Amino acid sequence: MEEELRLKLSVKKVGIARYSLPLIVLLLVTVCGTVSAVAYILYQFSVNVTVQSNPDVTFWNWGTGMEANTFSYGVTIFPDIKTIDENITYGIVVLDASGHTCSLRIGSVVTPANIAKLNVTIYDSSGTIYTKEWTDFSALPTSWESFPVGANKKYAIWMEITGATGATPGSTSDITFDMKLEV
Repeated sequence: MEEELRLKLSVKKVGIARYSLPLIVLLLVTVCGTVSAVAYILYQFSVNVTVQSNPDVTFWNWGTGMEANTFSYGVTIFPDIKTIDENITYGIVVLDASGHTCSLRIGSVVTPANIAKLNVTIYDSSGTIYTKEWTDFSALPTSWESFPVGANKKYAIWMEITGATGATPGSTSDITFDMKLEV
């Protein structure tokens, strides 16, 4: 019985077809060659950076006469009441002899539930150059709104904030504005 079992086992041979091994090698070479054969051209450019204290259009502190690239401003609001500040301590100043285009948007609002309406007006002694009112703070940042600024001019920023009916006394809201200068 044992011999018969050996005969049956020895009769069944396992073999590899004569094309199987060369085909596997060819596929591996093709795949590896495709993956590693990457050609590219490298271009370079350089940038010469000059440091300047402030851009040609920047913020201006009316009290100190100092220029600033950013500022913070605090205001107290009340539920259902419009708070108006005709000059928020800082304005916009153009430091060169060219006119420019600036843009403004609301970048973010922390605790927007305290604010029902927000209005920003930028003006000088000649009149208003920009005014925008926002009542929806759900899609931030808002879109950019452009306005022109004249050469060697200073502009004041007027702000109106209306507190929401449900504004919680003691809570705070932070509004971040972004101003963009096209150069």
